[in-house]
Amino acid sequence: MFALKKPGKTLRRRTIFFGMFTIVSIWTAHTAFCGPLQAKTTGSLYPHILKTEKYTLNTSNVKVLKTSGQDLWIGSMNGIVRYDAATAERYKVYDNRNGLLSNGIFSIEFDKTGMPWVGAYAGGLSRFDGQQWTHYNIPHGLCDAFVYDIEIRDDVKWIATWSGVNRIRGDPDAPENWETFTIENTGGGLIDNWVYAIELGKDGRAWFGTESGVSMFDGAQWKNWNHATGLGASLDRVKKANAGAVGKFKGSHHANQPRAIANPDSGEYRPNYVVSMLLDKTNRLWVGLWGAGLALLDPETRRIRNFTTQDGLPGNYVLALQEGPGGDLWIGTNNGLSRFDGATFTNFSTLNGLPGKFISSLGFGAGNYLWVGGRGGFSRLQIDPRTHKLINR
Repeated sequence: MFALKKPGKTLRRRTIFFGMFTIVSIWTAHTAFCGPLQAKTTGSLYPHILKTEKYTLNTSNVKVLKTSGQDLWIGSMNGIVRYDAATAERYKVYDNRNGLLSNGIFSIEFDKTGMPWVGAYAGGLSRFDGQQWTHYNIPHGLCDAFVYDIEIRDDVKWIATWSGVNRIRGDPDAPENWETFTIENTGGGLIDNWVYAIELGKDGRAWFGTESGVSMFDGAQWKNWNHATGLGASLDRVKKANAGAVGKFKGSHHANQPRAIANPDSGEYRPNYVVSMLLDKTNRLWVGLWGAGLALLDPETRRIRNFTTQDGLPGNYVLALQEGPGGDLWIGTNNGLSRFDGATFTNFSTLNGLPGKFISSLGFGAGNYLWVGGRGGFSRLQIDPRTHKLINR
């Protein structure tokens, strides 16, 4: 069993300070979510050492950071830690020895009762009632045991798997409440069965990020976007920055499939491969791509704008996207963290106190904190409630 460590106890929280170099962008009234965006964007390295609390976790691959009240739920490739972030005294570990079917946690989402639903690598879909876990898998109607994302709106749950999408309306124990969406039964409306991200709009539209681009379903019709229609930057714009940027990204599930994830070290990239998504307050869709940067899609005008390291991003592999409390966009990449205000990408690195280069999970919690996780574990950064900027040492 893995745990956070504390002197004299199993759990520890310690405050450390790292960092240097980078220019702070000036906070402006317009933000990434309220636009309009600047015609030309820039990037700047943050110059200060951040006030950072680093947590020692017996894993180096934090996939999910979700807050519920004062609890932080941490999903990694070693299971889940439910941690009381307010007192730093209480925690609980869930893994395949005490309730879960798999230790590889890809997604955690809370239903209207505050209970978590969990998507796992080869472990299917699980829900927790506070006492015990209930599991749903292929025999129940789940498309695939590999669940990558979960989105919940009222009593409707959308499940992203590597063999299509499920929609569960109402009681998940009733087989008639399960629906399946695939390339085949949507006539190609779902552009790919490998689905990595889901976003639900207030207008009823559901968005799906897949290995072949983005699909949108409005309840009656489907629409798709991919690199051929403008999604993702061209290879010429990213090839130099991508050289040697990341190692192989190929799990055992991918190894058994006809096509494999490209190795960026060889100069390849996947402009259709959606790693992360975020639907903003103005109904624009931000799309994180594997080696092709960050894309902004306006479904009303059908315009797509792509951002790469040439526009200020720290890296072209966009692994996590979150909306900040001040209306700015926070971006986790293969080369650190970035805050985008609509004009400037302010970039943070391990020099500033981040747990590692690869930032794959972001979460905002009570008390004006930003949780940042990835291959190097995770840290808590403090946000100034007036300026919404990170607080320095």
